[in-house]
Amino acid sequence: MGLMLLTGLCSMSQKLSIENVLKATLRNSDAIKEGSEVKGYYFFYVSDKIDKKTNEYTLQITDNNLKKLKDIKFQDSKDVTILESSFNGTDLIFLFYNEDARTFEYQVYGADGKKKHVYNRELTKKEKRYLEQTYLAIDDEEQTFKGLYPIEGKGFISNMPSREDKDYTFQVDYFSTEKRKQWTFTPTLGAKKFIGDYLGTHNGVVYFEELKFGSMMDQKPESFLLGLDLETGRQLFEKPTDNAKYKVYPASMSIMNGKAIIFGEYFDPNGNIAKDKSLGFAFIGVDEKGNFTSEKYNSWDLELGKFLDVTSKGKIADFGFMYVHNIMQMADGNVFAIGEGYKKVTSALGIASTLLSGGRGNGLSVMKIKVTDMMLIKFDKDFNVKEAKVYDKNSNSVELPSGMEFVSAPLLGKLVKYTFGDFDYSYSQTNKENTSFTVCYSDFERGKNYKGGTFNSISYNEGKITTDKIQTKSDATRTAVLPGKQGQVLILDYYRKAKRLDIHFEKLN
Repeated sequence: MGLMLLTGLCSMSQKLSIENVLKATLRNSDAIKEGSEVKGYYFFYVSDKIDKKTNEYTLQITDNNLKKLKDIKFQDSKDVTILESSFNGTDLIFLFYNEDARTFEYQVYGADGKKKHVYNRELTKKEKRYLEQTYLAIDDEEQTFKGLYPIEGKGFISNMPSREDKDYTFQVDYFSTEKRKQWTFTPTLGAKKFIGDYLGTHNGVVYFEELKFGSMMDQKPESFLLGLDLETGRQLFEKPTDNAKYKVYPASMSIMNGKAIIFGEYFDPNGNIAKDKSLGFAFIGVDEKGNFTSEKYNSWDLELGKFLDVTSKGKIADFGFMYVHNIMQMADGNVFAIGEGYKKVTSALGIASTLLSGGRGNGLSVMKIKVTDMMLIKFDKDFNVKEAKVYDKNSNSVELPSGMEFVSAPLLGKLVKYTFGDFDYSYSQTNKENTSFTVCYSDFERGKNYKGGTFNSISYNEGKITTDKIQTKSDATRTAVLPGKQGQVLILDYYRKAKRLDIHFEKLN
């Protein structure tokens, strides 16, 4: 097995320098993990230019000490870009996009570096145009695409915006790594609009949060919990996420004590999740039929208001609204939610463009998003709020397209996370025993002695919280940080002129 190759070798190598890196997008390098444990790394880059139409690409795999295990080289069109990659504990998948041919190609490799399967998807002209407005709309060099999700040891789920006849919808694909097997699911209803967010997979059920709009102009979408069979792609259920008491907007899913727990914000039963402010946070247990098996609601003004200066509509003083990146349960039963703040503020650029265009605007909203601080909320095993603390960091701004000023805070949070990719949160890591965890995020310092990027951590161990940071400023063209062993991070520095990728470990306290 490929992972035996990764775990069976021992090396003291703590640095790696890769030459002849003609082009490297750092999002195409990542840790190979089994659960939270780092087993190795992969690095993908353009290694040569064959001719005007062809590039050579290299996939390099190492163990968790950076000892090289495998180099895979192949040639392909220069029109090909690598949009995403993912690892499911046994296999790697890469998504290649050929803009000229209008194709997605999903290449699956074992952890030993051998190619196993190739899956193809040809895009219609309508689909390509819609993807260019949504998934492919980011024009930053370090695009944060998010549409590939690992199913441990089995395969991958792909979730992409799509066009089917008159519907603006989404397409779900499953790519098996056990054998060459694929299925596709696309909801359609005749001139409707669908938005689907992958929540997670448990006991053979793939869970999605689905927003269903009556038309492109509909301003009050309905929210559903959608369940698909992992083996066949058959729809198992599609149930509204409101009950007799509240309307829930699912944001993420965690497996706790063997049960699927959905986390999200909740609203008045007749509320509009696209425009209204939420009432608080909900923890909802769900079964394989989409039924709610347990419900716990924590309101902004009552439960959370004991620990935070927060309004009944969920706005926290100097912090804004909270987007929850991850929820983790420790061996002692305590549950931690890791969040990041964001709020709407006036956009000088948007106002200026509106004034200069005579009120017609230039595709920009007069409002923008300000990403603020980090937050850690502690719950007991029954999801009662026990503590909440804000961790200060420098803010950054996200300009919004016209019309976004009318979108609700929870929906804006998902846009900042998945469409704009501008939150500072990087990842969370727990140990095998689930007795400690580390939350990592980026920041920027403007002090007298140092001005530049930092990589920060919030750690929980033996009931105590500690913080740490390392300075990441260098002469590199771009820098990225990946997880290492517990208490370590891996720094990637790409030097464009030298065509070199330097990689080394740094310790976190």
